[in-house]
Amino acid sequence: MKKNLIILLLLFPTLLLSQTHLVIPGKTSTTVSFGRDQNIDFFGEGKFVRSSYANKINVGYVYNGLVGVDFSYGYSYYDRKDTYTFDLTGEQSNPDGDPQFNFTESFRSDNPNIGDKSFSIGATYYFDPAQFQELKVVTLSLGLRYSSSNFSSSSLDSLDQDFYGKSYGIEFGASKEFITDANFVIIPRLNINMINEKNIYDSLLEEDGTTSFNSSTVYTELAVPFIFEPGVVTNQNSLTEFFVEPSIANKYGTTHIGIKFGFLFN
Repeated sequence: MKKNLIILLLLFPTLLLSQTHLVIPGKTSTTVSFGRDQNIDFFGEGKFVRSSYANKINVGYVYNGLVGVDFSYGYSYYDRKDTYTFDLTGEQSNPDGDPQFNFTESFRSDNPNIGDKSFSIGATYYFDPAQFQELKVVTLSLGLRYSSSNFSSSSLDSLDQDFYGKSYGIEFGASKEFITDANFVIIPRLNINMINEKNIYDSLLEEDGTTSFNSSTVYTELAVPFIFEPGVVTNQNSLTEFFVEPSIANKYGTTHIGIKFGFLFN
């Protein structure tokens, strides 16, 4: 049971982002999960629960307990402020009124009602704790991730704009397992993902008809997965296990509270 739970966490994805889990050598397994997060404004002057949210479906696979790969598809919605101001000097602005759109590094916060359909694929290597004697109670991981996004809004439609992005991330993580007296195991984990992003939109001033801007961000997530023994949710004799994971994260400069759940197939 303990080995199966650890494999589950190896596969569990985060918000287009990092993986950090314990690994059992020689074990191969697959997971399917669904997650949702909501934008929370702890210190702002507006609404505590913002309209921004994200939903995601993920499929993960790990081979031999050492290398994991996962694929995610999701939809995010951004509307983080009560009021917005626009730079009317850019070529994509409309100085006579709506529509207007801020093509800035912080465009997710500088524009209302942005949709983001995205997918990502990642690969993660899990270090043997014995390699780090001083940290042998903690499992470390290193991963790479590629993501692609297609943005939409009513303003982009009115401006007849295609707006899309590509990003690359380097992921670092640490996790630690805690055995409980109940019928579940918890493995708190910390993920840090350094993301470089290139966003592209139409431009009449460029020969190829497009222009772009680059941005970088650091995504940080703290999560506490609960992995339940067979018989709690699934059949007692089944090799399938159920898990649920609450989390809190800094996502593109704002706080998000999340919940994920899924199944491990051994």
